[in-house]
Amino acid sequence: MALALAAASCGAEDDGAVDEQGQRNDAPGLEQSDGEDRPSNADEPTESAEPPSRIEPGPKATLTGLAADASLASTPAVVVKISNNDDRSVAALIGIDRADIVIEERIEDRATRFAAIFHSDLPALVGPVRSARTTDVDLMRNLGSPILVFSGANISVLSEIRDLSRDGGVVPVVNDDSETYHYRDGDYSAPDNLFTDVVLVGADFAEAAGAAMPILAFRTNESDTRSASIDGTGVTIEGRDVVSFVHHGVLGYVRVQDGAVHLTRDGVPLTATNVVVMEVDYVTNADDAQSVDAVTTGTGLVNVLIDGRRWEGTWVRESAEESYSFFDRNGVEVVLEPGTTWLTLVPKGAYRFEVEAEIVGLVAGGAG
Repeated sequence: MALALAAASCGAEDDGAVDEQGQRNDAPGLEQSDGEDRPSNADEPTESAEPPSRIEPGPKATLTGLAADASLASTPAVVVKISNNDDRSVAALIGIDRADIVIEERIEDRATRFAAIFHSDLPALVGPVRSARTTDVDLMRNLGSPILVFSGANISVLSEIRDLSRDGGVVPVVNDDSETYHYRDGDYSAPDNLFTDVVLVGADFAEAAGAAMPILAFRTNESDTRSASIDGTGVTIEGRDVVSFVHHGVLGYVRVQDGAVHLTRDGVPLTATNVVVMEVDYVTNADDAQSVDAVTTGTGLVNVLIDGRRWEGTWVRESAEESYSFFDRNGVEVVLEPGTTWLTLVPKGAYRFEVEAEIVGLVAGGAG
């Protein structure tokens, strides 16, 4: 990690941040969201100084917008529920760095869990695999009958997943202790010791599932509508853990959790080309008062971070079957840069667009 970040940072020597006009900021980043109906910011949006790079024609991956073999369009997405509960989860983490999209959702006690969506790159080892939640049911509905890999769920959630499966909306692969698609690794502590082979799952269940459907819009040569932005160097999100996404000139946005770069167990940092901070309501689960459900249909505030820039506005998803759409404050659609995306579902007042200088320095200097 240290070598990767240090080499990419070209020898950064201090904790300062550089804004989109190339000016040094001693307090990097950034405006702060006040949690009101519209995040506050002192700066007016400005045009980007550099024209966007040209995108070569040809087939594109459904969930990243990157160049891909045409055959990928007919394959399903594989969604794996991955733990982020505590240090044991971090110690066991593997494979999530290869997901096309990661959706981060809250569970009980302000902790989060990941729904990692794999499509263009299927790793043979992913985990630790954890349970499905009610939130996941709506998250599956616009993916085109994906394969859902999870460790189990309470009776209510299992019932909803079975109903969705009967309607052709998902192909569930739940742990049955047969060690066919899930297996326990004794080097890690329960419950963070369950892992899956996404390559095998994708091959064996592809025929039952449906082709992945696009849930995000990516920039093309004809649709670069990201005309104006404000500084998007980073964001801090408060929950049971303190999480930051910090822009790095080579790696994209680097995820930092509780003061450390978030790494897989083989030392790969979690990064994304796009970070979408989607403000949602969380409601108490009807069957479990300790758990919460994210409301991901309707509309709400959104901030889209791409290449050190930020667009604030509104997300729209009229029904669970529809893709996510993002619009700036003038109603112009904000399309994502081709690449990976981290979509974090945050409650009102839990995020701010500033990052502590030591966190920025950690990413820039290559300490991991």
